Amino acid sequence: MIDRMQPRERCIRAIEHEVPDRVPLDFNCRPEPLAELLKTTGCESSERLLRALNIDVRGTGCVLKGGFKPPANAKPAREWVYGPTWVVGREGEFEVAVNIWGVEVIFSPRAYTYTYRRHPLQRVELEEYSWPELDEEETQRLVSHARRVYSDYLLVAGVEHLWENAWQLTGFNEAFRMMLRDPAKFERILDGIDRIRVEEAKLLCDLSVDVIYDGDDVGMQKGMMMSPQLWRRYFKPRYKRLIDEVHRRGAFFMFHSDGWIEPIIPDLVEIGVDILNPVQPECMDPYRVKELYGDKLALHGTVSVQTTLLFATPLEVEELVKERVSRLGPEGFILAPTHAIQPGTPVDNVLAMYRAALRYGRYR
Repeated sequence: MIDRMQPRERCIRAIEHEVPDRVPLDFNCRPEPLAELLKTTGCESSERLLRALNIDVRGTGCVLKGGFKPPANAKPAREWVYGPTWVVGREGEFEVAVNIWGVEVIFSPRAYTYTYRRHPLQRVELEEYSWPELDEEETQRLVSHARRVYSDYLLVAGVEHLWENAWQLTGFNEAFRMMLRDPAKFERILDGIDRIRVEEAKLLCDLSVDVIYDGDDVGMQKGMMMSPQLWRRYFKPRYKRLIDEVHRRGAFFMFHSDGWIEPIIPDLVEIGVDILNPVQPECMDPYRVKELYGDKLALHGTVSVQTTLLFATPLEVEELVKERVSRLGPEGFILAPTHAIQPGTPVDNVLAMYRAALRYGRYR
């Protein structure tokens, strides 16, 4: 069946709680299963695969400069860890890498797994810390190209993460200690990150990005990393200012947090979040979230990479997708995996998800 709408129009209608022609689709995948998908489908490139799967969303992002200066013999890491990352040494079979924020990690040699080891604000005073900054020229070149190439698609771009970057700068436990015992210093750290985020968001909106995305995990499987009161004190007002800026410039805002974040969903609604991702079904009931907040929030995700895609059969995936599009659509829903599709995920399950969405997700 031929789609009646362009992908961008389809997504915007869903975000604005109008009925699209079919459920909008997004995609997120690790390189290992992506290679299997390309081989199985015979697609020559990632873009060919996205078109074959009828994916409606495309991504872009900002470029940072300054910050940590790698030694002359450093080489780019095979994966970015919150910005440009360089391998600066080895310990046995492990790679030692440092990102542009000065955060040191140890990479596993066979998988995208790393452990944080050193945090820059444990070694230097905040007043002496060299902050990264937005590379406006390179960002403008990159995003303008993406907007031209993907003119018919919903274009999404991320900004720096407020909480995750903060605790990586200080250390996880130290961040909580600061929140309770040295709030003024913790707020100065947040303001340093927030300054970069706001600059990124302004430029991205001015370059006609449709959705500004922030992936700031504050949830765990059965609870939140911090009390809702601490989140409201430190993070809510800064998110409010950022979202107001995004809305003034005509874009939508998507908030990502894995895990259980039910206590702050009313706060996210209050400060103007348009799209909630990923609504992780191991932690929250997507149908309950839809019932309570579906007239104010568009939901994005809900197909688990932890359980459904990894361990279900293709028929079970099909039945789940059928149920999702029936109960979460037609307004305010974009179907996608809840995170990057993981190594070991059966290709047939991924294909079953998107085929089922096209089969059952068409709306009159």
